[in-house]
Amino acid sequence: LELFTGTWRRFEYKGAAQSGADVYDDYGHHPTEVKATLRAAREQFPDRKIILVFQPHQYSRLKTLFEDFADSFRDADEALILPVVRIREKEDPSINSQMLVDAANKHKHNARCIPTYEEAEHYLRTHAEKGDLVLTMGATDVYKIGEALVQK
Repeated sequence: LELFTGTWRRFEYKGAAQSGADVYDDYGHHPTEVKATLRAAREQFPDRKIILVFQPHQYSRLKTLFEDFADSFRDADEALILPVVRIREKEDPSINSQMLVDAANKHKHNARCIPTYEEAEHYLRTHAEKGDLVLTMGATDVYKIGEALVQK
């Protein structure tokens, strides 16, 4: 056990951004995982601002678990929601990330839609500060946003 270094993409520390914010990544893509990871982050860092970058994975999952997703961001100070990624299914115009943002904000969560990885990275470079915690989360390559922020 003393040699175990952790599991890849489960609250994995990626490093410090130029701003001094700490960057973490997690594979969570189900509302139960999102809630649990954010709760753990809040318990570990009770006084830090947590900025979540979340990318929903599968229209069908988002649609089926919509209310659970909408309420899963409560322990984040900000939630940046990227467009839904579809894998093995057709695009479903009856559900989208803006709908999730609107529902999350009804739960008093501070959520906003961010249309691209580049815009998410820009937002974080201009808004994440020293002492903040940036958490990328999702089953996709959303971790690349955090990796781009980390000082080389």
